[in-house]
Amino acid sequence: MDAKKNGGSILSSIGWMSVAFLFITFLPPLFMFFPICIGIVLRRDYQEQKQEGLAMIILGVIGALVGFLLAMYVNLKIL
Repeated sequence: MDAKKNGGSILSSIGWMSVAFLFITFLPPLFMFFPICIGIVLRRDYQEQKQEGLAMIILGVIGALVGFLLAMYVNLKIL
C-alpha cells in the first residue's frame, strides 16, 4: 500500500509541474496532455487523490487555453 501512495505522490508532483509549464511556456498543446492524463489516472486509480485529479484536469485545460492565448498575443505583438 505504501508503494501506491508513493506512486500517487510522484504522479501528483509531475502533474502539477506540467500545469505550471502550461502557464509559462509558448507550447501549450505540447504540455496540455500531461496534466489531463495524469489527472485521469489519479481520479481512477488513487481514491484519496480524486479531487486533486479533477483539479489537475480542469487547470490543465484552463492553462492550455491561457497559454495559447498568451502565445498568440505575444506573437501578434511582435509582428
